[in-house]
Amino acid sequence: PSLCANELHHSNDADTQTATASFSNNLLVLEIQIDILRIENEKLKEQVEKLMQTFSFSQISDNPERVQYYTGLLDAATVLFLEALLSRFNLKYHSDWTAQMMPLVDQLFLTLMKLKLNCGHVDLATRFNCSTATVTNIFTTIVSLLYDIFYVGMLENNIPSRAKNRTSLPDCFQPFPNCRIVHLYSQYKGRTTLKALIGVAPNGVITFVSNLYGGGASDKAITADYGVLQHLLSGDMVIADKGFTIWDVLPEGVSLNIPPFLTNGQKISCARIHVERSIQRLKLFSILHHIPHQFRKNINKILKACVCLTNLQTPIPP
Repeated sequence: PSLCANELHHSNDADTQTATASFSNNLLVLEIQIDILRIENEKLKEQVEKLMQTFSFSQISDNPERVQYYTGLLDAATVLFLEALLSRFNLKYHSDWTAQMMPLVDQLFLTLMKLKLNCGHVDLATRFNCSTATVTNIFTTIVSLLYDIFYVGMLENNIPSRAKNRTSLPDCFQPFPNCRIVHLYSQYKGRTTLKALIGVAPNGVITFVSNLYGGGASDKAITADYGVLQHLLSGDMVIADKGFTIWDVLPEGVSLNIPPFLTNGQKISCARIHVERSIQRLKLFSILHHIPHQFRKNINKILKACVCLTNLQTPIPP
């Protein structure tokens, strides 16, 4: 049987309507996809603009003078070495959330800037395009990891022996071949004065650091309390700052030299100046001049992280 003209006309109309509806649906889908792409494009533009405005390590990495100014470290290679080392550990962030939007090298850079320059939180948040809470989260996390890796893992309870000291003994220490450690006090003043016992090897490397104590704590009390004496052996000699009268608490056979009691004051003065350079380097980390109140629970980690960063600098000339 054949279709009549009227039936054929209705059939063509139905096909046309179906094609029109299909085209409209496809057009609607395309319009939605275009809108999605436009929104994504705008977001990408915002991210690019934000990255262009964000302070980053890459902006200063080719300038050693700026690297030293902002981080306290010698050059970009040292900073990148630290980044590579940190990347081998799982970061356990201080807060309940991670700082995924900021590259690890810039999280380290932010932390080093806080240690070296003690920039304010608002300043750092503005520079790195993040919140002040993110600054706190990153800084506390990275400092804790630096403390765990370098202080706990390498420096703690690891004072070099007399024999090891002699392998790198500067000329100014030749008259004192048995010197095991030089004790000095470094005081960091803020609203509350804090004091730490610092031990330096003859070659200028800081080999011992105590926790921070209240400024009223005596030399002898800190020395006896923190356990440095248990690392000294008979035959060792300690050179100490004047006023450091601890003869009665030293282990048997350990000698103490204090400037007023030395037979050759000129020689000891030269030796003291040599090791005091290490203390001056440590003091360049401005956060030690005034540790912000929100980090008081971490003051010892901050101090010891700064000590370890000081030891990453170039050797002190003999």
